[in-house]
Amino acid sequence: MLRPLLVLLAGLAAPAAAARFEAQVLRVRDGDSIVVERIPTRRVSEVRLAGIDAPELGQPWGPSARAGLRRLVDRRRVAVEPVDRDRYGRLVARVWVGQVYVNAAMTRSGNAWAFSRHTPDRAIQEGERLARSEQRGLWSLPPQQRVPPATWRSTNRREASP
Repeated sequence: MLRPLLVLLAGLAAPAAAARFEAQVLRVRDGDSIVVERIPTRRVSEVRLAGIDAPELGQPWGPSARAGLRRLVDRRRVAVEPVDRDRYGRLVARVWVGQVYVNAAMTRSGNAWAFSRHTPDRAIQEGERLARSEQRGLWSLPPQQRVPPATWRSTNRREASP
């Protein structure tokens, strides 16, 4: 009798995970951010892809990263699994188009870095490893042009935006 009560209390104390939802992609902002309209509520949300960091639009490969994300999701129906909110109020989430895990597809195509200090996601990390080894996407650039977005933002604050 005590054990079921402890299990119930533990469940009440744990924070509830945000519910996965379906949405229509309205716009791709850059290589790691999209604007979606939730189905059926029509509520608009900005979503930052969890576990990745794509080049900013003003840095080498930035426009190509956005184009890569557009090819995957623009105007398509997606499944969004929120994991957090960032300091700008955006949902941070895992995103799927059908069976395609978009976050990992972005690193696998060389359009984003695995944000390794924030994600233990092996699919994302393995995607980056493969893209690096095959010199895909940003990994085809000369080494001096492969500046991680956080580093680039710290020296180019006027051009960087959330």
